[in-house]
Order: sequence, then C-alpha cells, then structure tokens
Amino acid sequence: MKQIGLALLALSSFALGQGSGQQPPPQPKSIQGLAVVSNKPTPNDMYCSGFITTEKVPENRFVAGGWFSPEQTHYAGPTDRVYIYGAADLKPGDKLHILRHVKDPNHYERFKGEKSAIRQVGEVYFERGYVRVLEVQKNVAITVPELSCSDIVPGDLAIPLVEREVPVFRSVKLDRFAVPNGKATGRIVMTNDFDSYVGTPQKVYLNIGSDKGLKVGDYLRATRTYEYAYRDSEFGLSAKAAEVEETQKKAPKFPKNKLSDLPRKSVADMIVLTVHPRSATAMIMTAYEEVRVGDGVELMDTTDAPQISSANEPK
Repeated sequence: MKQIGLALLALSSFALGQGSGQQPPPQPKSIQGLAVVSNKPTPNDMYCSGFITTEKVPENRFVAGGWFSPEQTHYAGPTDRVYIYGAADLKPGDKLHILRHVKDPNHYERFKGEKSAIRQVGEVYFERGYVRVLEVQKNVAITVPELSCSDIVPGDLAIPLVEREVPVFRSVKLDRFAVPNGKATGRIVMTNDFDSYVGTPQKVYLNIGSDKGLKVGDYLRATRTYEYAYRDSEFGLSAKAAEVEETQKKAPKFPKNKLSDLPRKSVADMIVLTVHPRSATAMIMTAYEEVRVGDGVELMDTTDAPQISSANEPK
C-alpha cells in the first residue's frame, strides 16, 4: 500500500506540473549547506585541487615504486608503502606533497586560443595527495599515504608539504545580471581532471593570480556574454537553427551586431583556494547552470558578506 501511495503522489505531482504549463525558475546548486558541518574547505579541497604555475617545481624527488613493485603500480591506501627516490635529506615524520606534471591528452580546444592561454599562465600540475615518511634507507624514503586524492603512480613528483592558508566561506549573494564592476577580470582556462563542464564543488583554473591582486579567500563570479555564446564554434550552433514559429508573420530579427547589448549572465560564484603569479585555483560554490571552460570571471566585492559560522563553533 505504501508503494501504491507513493506512486499516486508522484503521478499527482507530475499532473500538477504538466497542468501549469510553466517550469519553475532554475534554483542555484550550492554547497553552502555544508556550512552546517564546516565553514571552510576540507583538506581534500585544499590539497587535491591542482594548479597552474610559472614557478619551477623540483623534479629531483619522485615516486620510484612500492612494496609490491613491479606488480603494483598504483598506490592510495593506508596499507600501501610508497618509495620516494631522492630522499637522502628526509627524516621520519616528514610529509611530502605528491604532484603530477600533466599534459592534456585532448587536442580539441574548448575555446579559441585555449592552449595558448594555458601556456601563458604556466605548467599544469594535478595533486595526488600527501604521504608521511616512515624511514629512510640510502636515498629512498619509505612512506605511507595520509591523504589520497587519486592513485599515486611511479614518476609522480614529491615536494615538501607546505601548509596552506584555508579561507572561510562567506554568505555571498550572486546577482544573475550583475553589470561589470571594474574589478579584475579573467577567464577559466582549464579545470581539474580536464573536464569541459563543471559545477559545485568542482575546481577551476583561472588565468589571473597575484599579478591581478587575487588573494586566497577572494570570491569571483563566472560570467558569460551572449556575444561569446553566439559566436562560439560549439555553443553557437544553436543560433543556426530557426528561431521563429511558423505562425509568425514577418517577425523582426534581433541584429547580430547588437549582441553586446544583451545582459551579461552570472552563472556561478567561486572562492579562491590557492594563488600563483599568473593563475589561481578556485572552487565553485553556487552554480545556476553548468560552468564552461572559457567562461569569464570577475572579482566580487564581498566586503559586507558575513563569514559563515560552523555548527561546531560555540554560540
């Protein structure tokens, strides 16, 4: 009977939705609900998001293998033992951040000039987590994973783990049609794991960083103009379809040279996790729709936005 009741309820809801003839406006997808548990990013957010940098990352220390080498080539669990070569100066208790210097296997550009835009801001590194040194023999450290973002494999780089500044979430209002505010602007040039579309709480790489005054904890809005959408080689395909109904008589057409007159959209907001000379890594907080590689970003004014309190904090 309970299952029948649920089915009837579902059918009633469906009928009501069909009868109205209108769909409710899209609601933002937000991770701000996580504030009931924590008011700041998790260790996974802070040490698993990756980055792009112009700064030189040392390659003299790297993963050589593990306890079950050569049969086992992927390591992630707390029972795994990972061997780090180039560890003569390390000691038990030291922690190493595991990075992977990556290249995009996709040859297709998500926006015109994408590859050039990435080269201008530096080399791309994905973060695999961090390990703790158990002991050192000769030039090899025996380590155990303490935070695993993904599998660690031979050839991944190991650098000293540096504790990062952890920002605090703010209660930010996202204006769908915010006009340009004159603050720093840039673009999403890439995402973690080479995704083309992202949402809450995924990570994006921006082509602005400390060179434009960005700081950890800053908020930015992701923006998209209709001029960009119409002229994009992929997303602009819809513009080639007929827009009028067959019952319309001599319907006026909006001139394409006036696309810049249409309001700019704010599709999401994001918080900056790490900053480099020409780039920054940010986490999507609230998204009205999918965020695309190539979307613009603009620094927001959050001076009056209160910090979100954790439920674990005393009141």
